[in-house]
Amino acid sequence: MEEEREVTETSHYQDFKMAESLEHIIVKISSKYLDQISLKYIVRLKVSRPASPSSVKNDPFDNKGVDCTRAIPKKINISNMYDSSLLSLALLLYLRYHYMIPGDRKLRNDATFKMFVLGLLKSNDVNIRCVALKFLLQPYFTEDKKWEDTRTLEKILPYLVKSFNYDPLPWWFDPFDMLDSLIVLYNEITPMNNPVLTTLAHTNVIFCILSRFAQCLSLPQHNEATLKTTTKFIKICASFAASDEKYRLLLLNDTLLLNHLEYGLESHITLIQDFISLKDEIKETTTESHSMCLPPIYDHDFVAAWLLLLKSFSRSVSALRTTLKRNKIAQLLLQILSKTYTLTKECYFAGQDFMKPEIMIMGITLGSICNFVVEFSNLQSFMLRNGIIDIIEKMLTDPLFNSKKAWDDNEGERRIALQGIPVHEVKANSLWVLRHLMYNCQNEEKFQLLAKIPMNLILDFINDPCWAVQAQCFQLLRNLTCNSRKIVNILLEKFKDVDYKIDPQTGNKISIGSTYLFEFLAKKMRLLNPLDTQQKKAMEGILYIIVNLAAVNENKKQLVIEQDEILNIMSEILVETTTDSSSYGNDSNLKLACLWVLNNLLWNSSVSHYTQYAIENGLEPGHSPSDSENPQSTVTIGYNESVAGGYSRGKYYDEPDGDDSSSNANDDEDDDNDDGDDEGDEFVRTPAAKGSTSNVQVTRATVERCRKLVEVGLYDLVKKNITDESLSVREKARTLLYHMDLLLKVK
Repeated sequence: MEEEREVTETSHYQDFKMAESLEHIIVKISSKYLDQISLKYIVRLKVSRPASPSSVKNDPFDNKGVDCTRAIPKKINISNMYDSSLLSLALLLYLRYHYMIPGDRKLRNDATFKMFVLGLLKSNDVNIRCVALKFLLQPYFTEDKKWEDTRTLEKILPYLVKSFNYDPLPWWFDPFDMLDSLIVLYNEITPMNNPVLTTLAHTNVIFCILSRFAQCLSLPQHNEATLKTTTKFIKICASFAASDEKYRLLLLNDTLLLNHLEYGLESHITLIQDFISLKDEIKETTTESHSMCLPPIYDHDFVAAWLLLLKSFSRSVSALRTTLKRNKIAQLLLQILSKTYTLTKECYFAGQDFMKPEIMIMGITLGSICNFVVEFSNLQSFMLRNGIIDIIEKMLTDPLFNSKKAWDDNEGERRIALQGIPVHEVKANSLWVLRHLMYNCQNEEKFQLLAKIPMNLILDFINDPCWAVQAQCFQLLRNLTCNSRKIVNILLEKFKDVDYKIDPQTGNKISIGSTYLFEFLAKKMRLLNPLDTQQKKAMEGILYIIVNLAAVNENKKQLVIEQDEILNIMSEILVETTTDSSSYGNDSNLKLACLWVLNNLLWNSSVSHYTQYAIENGLEPGHSPSDSENPQSTVTIGYNESVAGGYSRGKYYDEPDGDDSSSNANDDEDDDNDDGDDEGDEFVRTPAAKGSTSNVQVTRATVERCRKLVEVGLYDLVKKNITDESLSVREKARTLLYHMDLLLKVK
């Protein structure tokens, strides 16, 4: 360990010295040409300043207001060819080692040097222009808040677009990859307002790209170069269409595009089938030649790009119901998923270079299937009939994708061969498919799923090292527990803590049990960082599981109201505002989930003769308020809220909102309003609530819960949120506050 630490420290020191040397070279060369910086369109203003010597070094920021400009200066011409070559090479290497230099000393934080690099965008040297683009755009991918600087980006984008026409391009610069990465970045952060697409929409760039794309597809045959170029076009089109409906429709107007897509998928399936059929001969050949790894299938990038484009198309509701309503597409997706999984089982000897791209294709395929199994998709039933759940069950029980499962003794070679390959996308998207299948479905369908994929198997992923997997696991549990008391009890059963004691009267051994589910959920929420997107989705899923638990019956409500730690976390979420959002980001989705928990804690479980939806106010037509009776007073309370709001159906592209909640106030037929089925349930620890069937007793328990919420400060926080910036939070807080006020009038 000591030797490894010394080697690491030596390596870091060498990298630091390299970065310092490169910075010294760059500063020395650039200082020769700083006097060329000229902002042609900036109006010079006279400012009073003390007298200075006649020989003053040129400073482009001498004029008031220039330091705030986003303008591109006039061309900086580096006349010395050696300076030009050395500067481009030094800048390129500096981008590799700059991370070693403290942030406040980095060249990109020097306003004068940044202006100098902006001037290089107009240089006559292609290498200089390209390295300037890399230097200016790299911070958008490496620095947390740089994406907010869209004004500078809008100035740089035209030069990035021009680079598509550079000939020859340096080998280290790919304008396709740079533009695609920028679009993907803003699709993840601001999908509904992508500044890159907004800027390009004012030009004919997108139509030029689509025109060249069509020409590539029309080629009679492909060689390595044309296949690589076509792949780049497909990927960038997938980025265009990922979050913008008009680009999806524009691409789908080409009636032949889906035929090309299907042909690309079919070709890859054929190659996989051929490889599997010849696996024995291939394995023998690799053994004889002592070859450890085979190269990947030549079209793996090509088919991955087609799958990304299909995933972008499938985010469109109209496309799912019209253009994509083709059984062949669904069949091809299932074949790719099944055949690729067979590769991981039978052809692991091919090595990681071969298997990594195929497992990546598995993940992208599952990402597309996520959108094809939503409830309004015409292909959902086709997917179910053709065994999508069976395929996922095989994968989730495979030790390759489930670390909780033990490898068989005869799988030692496979375990070693596939060790270290990233599989988190496959796991997350597998759970995502199940989540969509369980959205708004009946109890019978839920139990059909649990018959194949039991609760224990789902819970294997509840502590997965990947936050995205955990998020999908909790969201799946959210959908399973919604409006299903039986599944809620199954979940509680999995977290039971049973203690056996001797009955002093009979002498028989009796079991006394409780559930530690709430302790687990509270601890999990404390460990999560809601400022991270995936961890926030996990926390949202946990809160909605609690929403569904509180919607079941009086016993479950009492279990929830006893969880002081969970109530404290909810208080911390609801107390945040736009000016104070350090812990939870003042997230409206988390706030809404907390308000739903409070709503269900105060909802009368004995009332089931109404229908209402999650965000709507007032009683539905034809439904009258219920009378809450009390021996001392009578208060009319309108139960105008739904009980759950707990379903989750996020699109595959799930950020920032990514959740489509639905509520149903009517419990399933098996979820009666009485608590009779809870007899003998070791998790029900509230004798006062057990067997309480009269409205008087239920209402008194509800009032007591309301008073506890007042005591812990949640009433004031609900009142505070009636002015929240989110409409859904405001409306929910208002109706909840009205409900609480009515309950507090009961003496």
